[in-house]
Amino acid sequence: MIALISKEDMVPFLQAVSRKMEVVAPVMDQGTPAYVTWKGQPLALEGENPLVSPVKLLYPQREVLFRYIQECGSYTFEEPEQKARLILGVRPCDMQALKVLDSLLYPEPTDQAYQNRRRSAVIAAVSCVDPGVGCFCAQIGSGPECKEGCDLLFTDLGPRYLVETFSPAGVLMLKEHPEFFTPATRSHLQEKERLLKEAREKIVQARPWISREGMAEAIKNADWKSLGERCLSCGGCSFICPVCHCFSIYDQGVPDGERVRCADSCILSGFSRMTSGANPRPDPGQRLCNWYLDKFEYTPQKTGHLGCVGCGRCNRVCLSAIDRWSQEVLK
Repeated sequence: MIALISKEDMVPFLQAVSRKMEVVAPVMDQGTPAYVTWKGQPLALEGENPLVSPVKLLYPQREVLFRYIQECGSYTFEEPEQKARLILGVRPCDMQALKVLDSLLYPEPTDQAYQNRRRSAVIAAVSCVDPGVGCFCAQIGSGPECKEGCDLLFTDLGPRYLVETFSPAGVLMLKEHPEFFTPATRSHLQEKERLLKEAREKIVQARPWISREGMAEAIKNADWKSLGERCLSCGGCSFICPVCHCFSIYDQGVPDGERVRCADSCILSGFSRMTSGANPRPDPGQRLCNWYLDKFEYTPQKTGHLGCVGCGRCNRVCLSAIDRWSQEVLK
């Protein structure tokens, strides 16, 4: 099902949706785009992808898995309720990240917290017709187009959006609000393909040295000791990555309390350290190499998908300018 919605109708459409579920969308927050609960603010669907991925809404950096209450020597457990919400403005790279996490977290034993959030969310993606300067999704096959995984797909055609449905939930949302949509034609789909072709060429021209094959070869031949001396081991690349999913768990509160899951990073020196004090990866270069291997070797072996989606967020937060020295390795 395909349709058109004018940009003027986006606000009343979202207002109608928000009467039934929470709407999360990118808006400008202190000069930068960020995903927040939408309450009528101007949307920031174009331009730079928000630094914090919407994937973190479904796999947050800190979450309460359950609460426990002790009474007369026995415990009862309460899981947080997940409310329905529409997540608007998810870019193709982040949709690919969700695809990777689905492959990792859905098989038995299923990550129930992630599954509950995933099932309660309607995902409205946007085609990336205006990619950012740090993106390289086209080189590794995760953008700029989105072909599956979302419920709705919006493509900016100037004064209006082309809207495509990819699931029963997406079709239902359009049928529940027919007053905001008009029929689309084949010419609108052709215009979408033209815009995406231009975006793809722009991305490749900006970083022609990046490729899946080139990354695999560079990992084998890199001087990891030297690269490790540049790395500050801050873990920023892992914490901002939409695919990284390492975590730590701790219980907080006695006798009543909650079990909390927090994001962790294999870049940090204590991640692989054992109780005895021994550390199989004591050097920053070894940990950095492991991080790259996880992206381009281990995750593909487990899921069939790269563990990197080309969003470029790691470069945006790296204090050691990872993009500059990656060019030295790959060129």
